[in-house]
Amino acid sequence: MADKRDYYEVMGVDKNASQDQIKKAYRKKAKECHPDFHPDDPEAEAKFKELNEANEVLSDPDKRAAYDRYGHAAFEQGGAGGGYGGGFSGSMNMDDIFDMFGGIFGGGGSQRQRRNGPMRGSDITLTLVISFEEAVFGCTKKVSVDSVAPCEKCHGSGAKPGTSPETCPTCHGSGMETTMRQTMFGMAQSSTTCRTCGGRGQIIKEPCPSCNGTGRVRKSAMVDINIPAGINNGQTIRKAGFGNAGTNGGSSGDLLISVSVRPAQNSSVRKTTFFRI
Repeated sequence: MADKRDYYEVMGVDKNASQDQIKKAYRKKAKECHPDFHPDDPEAEAKFKELNEANEVLSDPDKRAAYDRYGHAAFEQGGAGGGYGGGFSGSMNMDDIFDMFGGIFGGGGSQRQRRNGPMRGSDITLTLVISFEEAVFGCTKKVSVDSVAPCEKCHGSGAKPGTSPETCPTCHGSGMETTMRQTMFGMAQSSTTCRTCGGRGQIIKEPCPSCNGTGRVRKSAMVDINIPAGINNGQTIRKAGFGNAGTNGGSSGDLLISVSVRPAQNSSVRKTTFFRI
């Protein structure tokens, strides 16, 4: 064991480092020495195995305590450290790997959002042209807003009235399928969008005829916009909740009104404005 480097040195952390600091250091180091990033470096794989060995011990409170007390000798008989060199620990799944390498395997795990969770609706942006006088003194304008709203027939469920969506039999409502496969790092867990429900977690056997199973319909409505006195050209007025409807219980987006002010038509208004200021 005399030829082994100190695990804290390998990880590049202090002996008093927190578990969170160790985790961050491991991810940073793993990016630096991963063999996939250094295909022409014969030492990259050895460095990567050394890093994993250090992380296997320091990321486990019990193994770390034993190492702090006895050093590498704590694992000489194959105790806590037996079987090192095989790559990632058995508890690491593909989401951990995705997070670590920022999408090298096809997308960051932390950035993937399940479609069956609540999702906020998108905002709607409109431009409203007003006169200089209206901008100075304020006014109320009506605008026509085309938005996506929950279907009134099925109340947003997407199922035909009198029926209900059913839990997907493939993913059991999670929206994700999980599989185990052998990789160069050992057995790895991989999660993908459910092929049966498309990530929704539910299936609709009898779609609502009004919305074709989407749970949402397009509608047009007149909305009052209060223009405050003294508004400037280019300012934006926000009407919360007047945007497109969310899905799966998510909140609606907002209506954003960009105000465009036409130049004054005569000097008297400009003079009035000057004295008002």
